[in-house]
Amino acid sequence: MFKFNELDPRLKLTWCLFLVLTALVSRSMLLNGILLGVILISELLSEKSLKAFKMLSVVLLIIGTQVLIINLIFGREGALLYSWGILKIYSGFIATSMLAFLRIGIISFSAYQFGVHTDPMDMAQMLIHWRIPYRYAMLVPMVARFFPVMIGEYQSICNSQSARGVPNDTVGEKIRNLPASILPLMYRAMRISNDAALSVELRGYGRHASRNFEKKINLNPLEGMTIVCLIIGFGGVLIKTIL
Repeated sequence: MFKFNELDPRLKLTWCLFLVLTALVSRSMLLNGILLGVILISELLSEKSLKAFKMLSVVLLIIGTQVLIINLIFGREGALLYSWGILKIYSGFIATSMLAFLRIGIISFSAYQFGVHTDPMDMAQMLIHWRIPYRYAMLVPMVARFFPVMIGEYQSICNSQSARGVPNDTVGEKIRNLPASILPLMYRAMRISNDAALSVELRGYGRHASRNFEKKINLNPLEGMTIVCLIIGFGGVLIKTIL
């Protein structure tokens, strides 16, 4: 049994890129279906649950419905099944929609899996291993921690508006009150950014050539072999698609 969180970020990035590029290159629904199944099985083996994909699955179902409608109206692959005025329905719209849905699902799930199971500090170390100065590599964990803080600030603004008698419970009410929330949210974002910049400057970021980390990433031989196998596998798919 393995844990995604314990894998080297370079292996996780290679796995994510392998899935995304293979889904984009291949036109085989079988291969794309297998890739999507592998993502779900690997998540299930690692975390014993698929709760992390719950909200994303709902969004993908909505997007998949839209893709199906668009291909139904504008698709021109296959034989003509029905024609009424400018509306023409072809037999290939279902296959095209399924392939597009599988590709969107693979790209979304793989990117989400990489983002959720990769620590921002590991991402920074990965960039440092690629000879990127640490004062730039550390922007990744800073941004990753900035968004949850801003979500909390937005929720605080919504609570303040509710305390003043402004309905702010449902999604529709929050969208309607969004213009009134933007200005205080921008003010808080600038204040937090200024505090973060001052904190970075006081800690002497950029003064020294290197930086110490509490936990260092190490690519073991098995992970290195897995990366090579993934690269070879994508090369095989690419060659087969071209030929």
